[in-house]
Amino acid sequence: MGVEKKVLVIVFLGLILRLVILNQSLWLDEAIGAIAARDYSYSKIIGEFMRFDNHPPMYYFVLKFWSSIFGYSESVLRLPSVLFGIGTIILTYKIAMALRLGNSLVLLLLLATSPLHVYYSQEARMYSMAACFAALAVYCFLKERWYLFSISVLVLAFTDYMPWFLFPIFFIWGLVNKQRPKWFMKLTATFVPLVAALAIWLPVLTIQLAHGEWLLATLPAWAEIAGGANFKQLILVWMKFVLGRVTLFDKAFYYSLVAISSLPEVVGLAKAASSLRKYLIVWLWLLVPLSLGFLFSIHTPAFTYFRYIYVLPAFYLLVFIGIMKLHKFFRSLALIMVLSVNLLGLGIYYCDSKQHREAWRAAVQFVENKARMDEIILFHYPEPFAPYRWYSTEKVLAYGVTDSISANESGSTVKTAEAIQ
Repeated sequence: MGVEKKVLVIVFLGLILRLVILNQSLWLDEAIGAIAARDYSYSKIIGEFMRFDNHPPMYYFVLKFWSSIFGYSESVLRLPSVLFGIGTIILTYKIAMALRLGNSLVLLLLLATSPLHVYYSQEARMYSMAACFAALAVYCFLKERWYLFSISVLVLAFTDYMPWFLFPIFFIWGLVNKQRPKWFMKLTATFVPLVAALAIWLPVLTIQLAHGEWLLATLPAWAEIAGGANFKQLILVWMKFVLGRVTLFDKAFYYSLVAISSLPEVVGLAKAASSLRKYLIVWLWLLVPLSLGFLFSIHTPAFTYFRYIYVLPAFYLLVFIGIMKLHKFFRSLALIMVLSVNLLGLGIYYCDSKQHREAWRAAVQFVENKARMDEIILFHYPEPFAPYRWYSTEKVLAYGVTDSISANESGSTVKTAEAIQ
């Protein structure tokens, strides 16, 4: 079998793995995006929805365009993320080829089976799309395809905010490699469209930042949910990158499993460090966004592992680079271990319903089937939660009974009284 056919087989395997249990119930954030795509026009997504969201609009535009053609089932809503995930796999392989890494089919297989990448390739959120355009930006940078690079960073910037921390790596690489002024002029020119677009976007971004500050002031616990700059979040990045988005209730067993599973990754990264200069762009891709994101989160909490899916390909690239430096026996052993850990993480995710997304679909059906004619549903929130509204058949009346997220007593009391009259 030729190399191209092997690539297609592995990519097809990656696709199949991302289609398994794709029809899970939408969880809270997915439902928010689905409602925005269904109920808001493109202009209202910017003018109204963005005022209370903490992401740029590009993914919502893609989701609205896609769902207006293909419908609103869970699988359909998640398919764009699946396709972006496959795109990331292919682009990572192309990056490996551009770096002249040998036997890159193994790398392709590792990312195709990555449990964390599979999980977020199945989520109707912007993280898979961001990872795809981040990989495209790195690939175009390596190949000096400046026009496509300019488009990729523009789309990336308006897909998610956290990947903005990727942009400095291209200038750092140029400085370390002592590129000529003409090269820097070309690179800088590629960011002109982005700067112009950000100037137009600035008023909306200012509103979003103000809303974020208000949310943190109103709900201090939100800092922990959003991801503060602390040791726990750093460890979670490593744990999830290695074993995927799974959590076991036996913590001693879980931590031991992660520790054992981490051995080939630790060895791979340690060995890859000896080629720091040769593969500098990949090291920068992994470390700079994580470092800047951590520092940024000291002021504005946003350091959570799933926001950094766009550096996961760099993680696998470096692990692969390091493992390939080992003696043949240990190389094979390490690669088998990484692949086995990936399959273990996938198996836990697929087979354990506790690892699946929030079961709002079943919950809403249960409540509506059990509720009596004289009963209503009350939410400790200004309105019924988004996934409830998404799945509700309106068989039972539902109300939000707080006057705001902060739930002021007087206003919430009045609103509750009105709901139960």
